[in-house]
Amino acid sequence: MSRKSSFAWMLAVVGVSIVFGMVIGGKLNAPRVMFAAPPAAPASAAAPASLPAPAAGAVDFADVVEASIPAVVQIVSTSVRKPDSGGADPREMFRDDPFFRFFFERPDPQDRRSAPKERREQSGGSGFLVSEDGYVLTNRHVVDGAVKVDVSLNDGTRYTAEIVGTDPNIDLALLKIDPAGRRLPTLPLGDSDKLRIGQWVIAIGNPFQLSETVTAGVVSAKDRQVPIGDTDAGLANFIQTDAAINFGNSGGPLLDVAGRVVGINMAISRGGMAEGIGFALPINMARSAMEQLRESGKVRRGYLGISMTDINEAAQQYNDLPDKSGVFVQSVTEDGPAQKAGVREGDIIRKVDGAPVRNGRDLLGRVAPRRPGEKVRLEGLRDGKPFAVEVELATRPDATDLIAGRRSGGSDEGEPGSPTESEDLGIRVETLSPALRERQEIPESVKGVFVADVEAGSEAAAAGVVRGFVITAVNDEPVPGIAAWREAVRRVGAGDAVKIKAVAPGGISRVFFMRVPGGDSKE
Repeated sequence: MSRKSSFAWMLAVVGVSIVFGMVIGGKLNAPRVMFAAPPAAPASAAAPASLPAPAAGAVDFADVVEASIPAVVQIVSTSVRKPDSGGADPREMFRDDPFFRFFFERPDPQDRRSAPKERREQSGGSGFLVSEDGYVLTNRHVVDGAVKVDVSLNDGTRYTAEIVGTDPNIDLALLKIDPAGRRLPTLPLGDSDKLRIGQWVIAIGNPFQLSETVTAGVVSAKDRQVPIGDTDAGLANFIQTDAAINFGNSGGPLLDVAGRVVGINMAISRGGMAEGIGFALPINMARSAMEQLRESGKVRRGYLGISMTDINEAAQQYNDLPDKSGVFVQSVTEDGPAQKAGVREGDIIRKVDGAPVRNGRDLLGRVAPRRPGEKVRLEGLRDGKPFAVEVELATRPDATDLIAGRRSGGSDEGEPGSPTESEDLGIRVETLSPALRERQEIPESVKGVFVADVEAGSEAAAAGVVRGFVITAVNDEPVPGIAAWREAVRRVGAGDAVKIKAVAPGGISRVFFMRVPGGDSKE
């Protein structure tokens, strides 16, 4: 065979191989990601002329996104900042990142002497339209401190927005733009209470000013109580998702596969090596606040004025309750609504307006949405006997007001030389000497024993007892000193439920229920 014919034959083989490869590659090309995959064809079946139709009930994420994106907006907030005003800027951590500087121009740190006394800064976020006449939901921290807020639609139209009102307790803000008679696209609001763990969700927003970014994941958990900004930890709870949420996603919608808003993307966990941990505000929590913001520009929630704990097994046993439903009243705010109505420390609230209360979060969920001035009926047990009161609700303070005046426990070591322990309860206590009182700022009126240490994994630790508390009574018997403490502990046996009264740092009364471990297995 001549060299020319050999070369021609080689080219023919290569050409046939390329064509065959393109055919095979076309058959292996996957269709767009579906919520439910189409059934696979048997290996022996002939190749279909076209791709099979999606399985019944399948949802194409692309269809959901295409219908939703027109109602998702980009928010740019302009604020005025003094160079020495302090305050954390989340973008400082990216100061040396050239990619981030591309979007957020920063002054040269070497040119500080020539910098103006005040400078205007811009930060980005997301939001979504909830009405055709221009109301926009977003996070409060997206527009906090802004002197100007610009809202851009996905078609490029830009509006200057008015901040109608904000709710710091759940980090919510309501904006208003004027579409000048234009009917704007909106997103329907879903029901976050019906979300299921493992359900698909879609996040849309503008991370790092990369507009219309879409990520998908699942609901990782519900009712997460995590400290986020200035939110009220007792009121706010969040949806956890592994759908990617980044800087700039804040305020954007978290959608279910029907395109309904089930949450407002809010924060990410960046501690340690965490990945795929994002949080969104449930839309049901935002809905009632949004309505009040639209009406009056502020949110007012009902407030009882009590601190409470859930009923655990030890509390159920000690109080001879049929189940663990209800809450135990730890303390009552002086001159608050509950105190004025006659609620006392130690009461067990079992019903609100005739409906059984499961736990503290359930009670809060029934009271907080009510308006101040409304009345609620509380029913429960007091010293084992039924009681009922009618409480006129006040206005719930902001989270910062609720914690004002409280302080953490001291870090000094306890008074040496006089410790005693209860191995059963896992608590080590010490005598309240004058020196210890002075160091821990414990008033003379408080009589008891100082908690010097709590054994990790003990019943006391599980109940919430920590170092720095002063135990004043065990099973309602005062323990003014070490001898009384030892006698009280001696009287309880394995398997008994124990009630401990204590005073926390700051003078706050607390009650703990725990069960003494042991029984037949105790040595």
